Amino acid sequence: MDTMPASQKTILLPIADGFEEMEFIAIADILRRANIEVIIAGIEGKRPYKGAHDIEIIAPKSIALSAQEISTLDGIALAGGYEGMQNLKKSQKVLTLLQTLHLHSKLISAICASPIVLDSAGVLFGDFTCYPGCEQNLTGTYKQASVVRHDNLITASGPATAQLFALEIVQYLLGQDIAKSIGDALLMPLQTEPIILR
Repeated sequence: MDTMPASQKTILLPIADGFEEMEFIAIADILRRANIEVIIAGIEGKRPYKGAHDIEIIAPKSIALSAQEISTLDGIALAGGYEGMQNLKKSQKVLTLLQTLHLHSKLISAICASPIVLDSAGVLFGDFTCYPGCEQNLTGTYKQASVVRHDNLITASGPATAQLFALEIVQYLLGQDIAKSIGDALLMPLQTEPIILR
């Protein structure tokens, strides 16, 4: 695939033990194909993190970002996995980052069980989706859909929708043409109308 022009967009991708590997990798891989800088940051510092299916990924950075680093972020993406979600939810640094980014109208995105983390941070609003059953007692209006975008909030339902979720993040940050070109190269054309609710 041809290299995309530099986008100068940056997304924070926190990692915690118990993360859903399929979702995490799809997010990191597809965003990097679009030349979006993906900062993989461990909630407990720089170390290996074990996923829900015993696949380990090393976090090269800590979630304890400086104010300058936070100011350069264009948004945040949370992978799911129930244990991973619980660990993200327990991290005050993650909750504070979500609140700060939301305050500045940056992209807030989460898949699978992780909209629960958004709700805990007070940044879940409007239409959203998540893994079925995780919507109980959450703020906002649950939609049974693969991917839902509402203003600067993007949510998705689960592992099989991870690539669509990542492509919607690309579309949000860089436009439909780039998202479609990546989807086409993956032999998975972007299908915005059936899955995106606005």
